[in-house]
Amino acid sequence: MVTTAAAGTLTAAEPVPVAIAARTSTLALQDPVASVRRQIRSCEAWLPPGWFIAAVYSDVESGATDLENRSRTESWKVLTNAGIPRDGGMADLLTEAASPSPRFAVVVCEDIERSARDTFNAIKLEKELSRHGIPLLATDEPADIAGVNSTTLLVRRVKQGVAEWYRLKLKEQTWKGFVEHNAEGWNIGPAPYGYAAQRHLHPSPVKASQGRTKTRLVTDPAAAAVVGQIYTWRTMEKLGVPTITSRLNAAPALYPTAPGVDGWTEGAVRAILANPKYTGHQVYGRRTKRNGRVTPVPPEQWLWTPAPVHEPIVSMETWKAAQEIGAEHGTSRDPGPAPAGQVYAYRGRVRCRDCQRRMCALPMPGHLYYRCPHKPSNPRHAKAAPDHPRTVQAPELLLDAITGRFFRDRVFTTARGQLLATQLPASDAEAAARRDTQAVALAAQVRKLSAQQNAQITALEDIPEGPAAKDMRARINERFAQLHTQRTTAENQLAALNAEQPRAADPAILEEIPYAGDILPALPPDLKARLFAVFDLSILWNKPMAQATVTVTITDATLTALPEILNPRQDGYDDTASPDRDEPTTPAAVRHLARTPIVLLTLHDHDRGPRRWCSWGR
Repeated sequence: MVTTAAAGTLTAAEPVPVAIAARTSTLALQDPVASVRRQIRSCEAWLPPGWFIAAVYSDVESGATDLENRSRTESWKVLTNAGIPRDGGMADLLTEAASPSPRFAVVVCEDIERSARDTFNAIKLEKELSRHGIPLLATDEPADIAGVNSTTLLVRRVKQGVAEWYRLKLKEQTWKGFVEHNAEGWNIGPAPYGYAAQRHLHPSPVKASQGRTKTRLVTDPAAAAVVGQIYTWRTMEKLGVPTITSRLNAAPALYPTAPGVDGWTEGAVRAILANPKYTGHQVYGRRTKRNGRVTPVPPEQWLWTPAPVHEPIVSMETWKAAQEIGAEHGTSRDPGPAPAGQVYAYRGRVRCRDCQRRMCALPMPGHLYYRCPHKPSNPRHAKAAPDHPRTVQAPELLLDAITGRFFRDRVFTTARGQLLATQLPASDAEAAARRDTQAVALAAQVRKLSAQQNAQITALEDIPEGPAAKDMRARINERFAQLHTQRTTAENQLAALNAEQPRAADPAILEEIPYAGDILPALPPDLKARLFAVFDLSILWNKPMAQATVTVTITDATLTALPEILNPRQDGYDDTASPDRDEPTTPAAVRHLARTPIVLLTLHDHDRGPRRWCSWGR
């Protein structure tokens, strides 16, 4: 070891193994190879006689990245590819220091800011090494095996504080520069699919002399048409990402991918549906990097240009509708064949009234049920719906009876216009009154969710310390996130409702539906599923009150798709079906049906938006 004499000189008793700690920023900011080589040379030149390098630990990371999160990417490979010795990153350094026989007795860095530009992490590294009797020294400090003295420590802390101040100041200035860059309509990052990058010489003379440019977005007509089709499928047919991806890949000539990309992926489709730049606005700050990981930023914190700065591909209303449909769609699959080949016509279309969850298909011998996934034994489920029945399930036979009667009497009958007219708002004033009633209910829901969020915050503050505290905090945070999502959805619905101009409904589109009569019993499962899809059928199942609320949406797309479902006689369609014929069902189903239908029909117009909610009851 090395001992310190009374006069402060170093006397070498035996060689001292040294580990070099080097860090450089990312490739975009500087040349990491040159930086690390300089740091190693500086440390070698500083070493006192008898001290030798036993290991080199280096990271290519931001100085703000936590120690345990460094070297998780392969950015460090640029160092080893250049022949620079490397025994690992900062996490490996701490692991070696904690081992029974570490290979080094001292850790040296070029300057203390190289350990971290975040004071917390710099001190954390220092303390972790100190716990194992290993001092951390810098080349601008005295070489003392005992570590730093009081004066050196004071200077070190000042330098660490200045380094953190400089990092934060640089981030603030960079952020302001990006804000101005975005506000002027310049694009940041690669051009999204559907656009091309139109390059302009950089306005700064120095950067322009270096050949640097800025870009604006211009429309790529062929790709823009594909983007428009993707949004149409999402907003008009409410298709999920997997289904949209399959449709794109089924016609590669019609829906070309970006140059050099082989086929569409779900990630590419999801990115297009989430990108707000298709509205014509430049939007910055949708993602941020924390501890080396890219995390999404809440939409309310994004930076939008006040007005469109490039040609939009979709309207703002269409983009917002796509986000709402995506949030509602969740992880459910699109209606259609199940993976095993069995068609569940009502899959994703039946919800439990008590908890709003989608009811899942439950095949039984000779029967098919749709069951709510609510579990009373799950604390989160029980808390979210305390009055939920223990088991909620609906037989498909009963759903067929209710839905068949609905289509027979309300959609495919000659008397549908008269039946609907009795339920429509008679005037704009009545439509406004209905809108206000819905707004009051949504506002109450928002207040309730806000109170529940406050309760979660209070519960989080009151958690006692103990082994279960961490798990309790995680569950409370998870529940708070769920409430936040529900509250945001309700607030968006309330805002859309308040922005609506109520007017009396126009049922003209209903009269364009053919008179098909009682067709549901004769349809095979695949055509039945297609029929439900084009009408966007949904059922709200209320077990305690023995009620079913059926909702369909009629659009121009519905009118276009219906002939393919109604025309094929080879599939068992009964051309002699009468609108007045009772649907075949069991006596039990008939008795239940006599108590159930509270039916809700929604009419939409493709060009003019929702026409109004129209409620039908028996």
